[in-house]
Amino acid sequence: MKWIKQTFIAIFAISMLVSCEYDFIEVAVPEPPNPTDTINFATEVEPIFTSANCTNCHNGGLPLNLSAGAAFSSLMDLGMVVPFDPEASKIYTYPHPVTGTHNTKFATVDQANIIYGWIFQGALDN
Repeated sequence: MKWIKQTFIAIFAISMLVSCEYDFIEVAVPEPPNPTDTINFATEVEPIFTSANCTNCHNGGLPLNLSAGAAFSSLMDLGMVVPFDPEASKIYTYPHPVTGTHNTKFATVDQANIIYGWIFQGALDN
């Protein structure tokens, strides 16, 4: 009788393990931007922080200040950006709309792609 119970438990455990499914999210890496189309920090990147509600928290009260006029120096001083390497830059990977772990993420993949392109182009203060 004991072997029947153990066999049942083993079959149940095996069936639970083989029935699991995992959804792996494959995120397409954005195309590198056209080198003749320079992404402007002040007019294209900085407004994303406001529209994605980043500045609700990151407005001077936390070490990272994403407010207009303060965002660039704050990002660079805190090492949130590695020029020419978006995948190593926390400002791109941490709040990414698909794979990021931050509570407030960029609102759209297009916003994340702008950040990616800006970093890819060298993360200029322009």
